[in-house]
Amino acid sequence: MASYVRQRLAEIRADPALRWRPIKRPTLRKQAGVAARWVAVLAQDKRLLIVIHLVDQERTVTDLVSQVGVRQTTLSKHLSVLVEHGIVECRAEGTWHYYSCKSEDAKAVIRLLDDLARNDKLPEISPGTRQRT
Repeated sequence: MASYVRQRLAEIRADPALRWRPIKRPTLRKQAGVAARWVAVLAQDKRLLIVIHLVDQERTVTDLVSQVGVRQTTLSKHLSVLVEHGIVECRAEGTWHYYSCKSEDAKAVIRLLDDLARNDKLPEISPGTRQRT
């Protein structure tokens, strides 16, 4: 056993590619930037509503159009943004496309917001704040 360990250590010393290198962790500034972009994607009310409907089961665009209340083209644009950010995934079956929420982080955010809403702990929007419709 000891000879194997010595041999393996010699191989590692000889080949720089086998040496352990510390992992460079992203800086807090980069992590904050990534988090801000991800939250901004979910901050749009229609996209948040889409994800809420996709948390428990996959749905087609037709299902989502009636539930979210937007036109198909608008919904498709929102879905493409959600797919691009890895929050939603698409599965094709024949001519149908089925969407589902694949991000466990997004599901956790939805659960947190649901808990806050159920306990009346969501903050009120102040009268001076403009809200898009």
